[in-house]
Amino acid sequence: MKNKKIIFEAAELHAEVLLDGPTPSIKNIPKWFREQKVFSNSADTVDLLKIEKSIEESVSTYKLCVPITDSMSTGYVITTPADILVINVGTNNEYVPEIRWKVDFPIVDTQSHKTLGNYPIPTGFNSMPFRWIHDWKIITPSGYSTLFMHPIHRHDLTFFTLSGVVDTDMHPNKLLLPFFIKENFEGLIKEGTPIAQFLPFKRDNWKLEKKPFSIKSNILHRNAANINYLRTYKNKFWTKKKYE
Repeated sequence: MKNKKIIFEAAELHAEVLLDGPTPSIKNIPKWFREQKVFSNSADTVDLLKIEKSIEESVSTYKLCVPITDSMSTGYVITTPADILVINVGTNNEYVPEIRWKVDFPIVDTQSHKTLGNYPIPTGFNSMPFRWIHDWKIITPSGYSTLFMHPIHRHDLTFFTLSGVVDTDMHPNKLLLPFFIKENFEGLIKEGTPIAQFLPFKRDNWKLEKKPFSIKSNILHRNAANINYLRTYKNKFWTKKKYE
């Protein structure tokens, strides 16, 4: 199958000269995930012949869950182009975040609270609305849009980027990605920190259909799942994805 091509085009001269463009998500897997062992006994493998005798010592961790690992490596990632300092400029014990940086081009802008309307602020985050300024155009083939979202499973980050869908085959401009800062956070967001993950997808029309319970199909799926149950999904149903 021929690969689809996604184009990252510099929207500003400084982007072409100074900044790295988006990169495949698999190149931005966090350290905490890379260091996690597959089994709770700190092993990366388990002797299936002895698993009944050592089940408590060989409980699989989240790292064996292919849907989790797949989600973290799917699509592409946008990162911070420089170190960003977050300080509190509030008075009388009020937290008011301000964002600063040392490079000569804008990285973040601030919006009015009026733009939020009745939008629910994510729990644990400050209500001040900011936007990441992304100086690269993202261009997809005709008929393909792009889903932008907070980096998947990155609850450890000190900000939260909002999700959105853009028709990147027709949208001609660079993107502004809204986000919130974690309440009471003061400190550095280092250069290279993932700020958004995005996934191109084909715009198809869909129609929902519900089907009744089927004993036959349930038995077929159950029999398939009984073979090498630790790797059933990956061995029997999973398809490898490529983002280069």
